[in-house]
Amino acid sequence: MVGLRRIYFFSALLLFFGLSSFAQKAKYQGDIIFRLSQYITWPEKTDDYKFVIGVVGSASDFESFQKLAIDKHELKDNPIEVRYFDCADAIDECHLLYISEECEIEIEKIVKKTKSEPILIVSDQQGYGALGSIINFIESEGKLKIELNEAQALKRGLQVSDQLKNLAVII
Repeated sequence: MVGLRRIYFFSALLLFFGLSSFAQKAKYQGDIIFRLSQYITWPEKTDDYKFVIGVVGSASDFESFQKLAIDKHELKDNPIEVRYFDCADAIDECHLLYISEECEIEIEKIVKKTKSEPILIVSDQQGYGALGSIINFIESEGKLKIELNEAQALKRGLQVSDQLKNLAVII
């Protein structure tokens, strides 16, 4: 029953974004990412005491994630910390790395820098799913859709729930 409610929620959420203008999606994208991360399992680490979200690219997206961290307080039962990275070399340990649409760093550099880390890379650019992003938001037929690169998730030691797999376009 709970699984059906979750699928219904995500379906309604994606339908809402399909009906709303594409420009408005940025306002709600952080909340979607927060909810999607509930369906990812990271490898166990004994030193995890914060859930770290990294943002590459847009300062406004960084501010949105900071507001989300204040509103939500916790993710995966840990306090949320948001960090901004201005170059690939600056990226350090984080659980989730959001590559904003305005990011000028090549995704290949980001993937190479973080390849051995259990980092959920989330992006918002056409083609980034195939280039190493695990979750990529795309617009298709006027609707917001989620691409899922399951192979990349497995390489990073991340487990994706079947519920998320059912909602996404697997690439």
